Amino acid sequence: MKDNLPVVLAIDDEHTIRDLIKYTLEPENMIVVTADNGRAGLRVLETEPVDVIITDLLMPLMTGLEFLREIKKRKTAIPVIIITAYGNIEMAKQILSEGVFKLLEKPLDFDVLVPIVKDALKQKKR
Repeated sequence: MKDNLPVVLAIDDEHTIRDLIKYTLEPENMIVVTADNGRAGLRVLETEPVDVIITDLLMPLMTGLEFLREIKKRKTAIPVIIITAYGNIEMAKQILSEGVFKLLEKPLDFDVLVPIVKDALKQKKR
């Protein structure tokens, strides 16, 4: 929480996706911090209090799954929502077994994303 507002970290190598997430969640009283890859996302986590993470699965430098594994090593309880345009059943099983909060397919339905982020925030408060 920052200024009593939840902070969402949006990680995607496509700036349009990051911008859409930002423009969708900020009117919902959330602060959105963005990063263009997993490594940059890890740097944000070192300096920002983050309540929920939304990350793309396939990105250069570090995939969303590698990012998820890295933050789990750090014993963080931040809920992670992974988005992907390249999903299949086996990949989904693997991702869900890694402890991801939710897996969403692109193109993102922002009417679905908002309640999922709110559910993730509720889970984090428990």
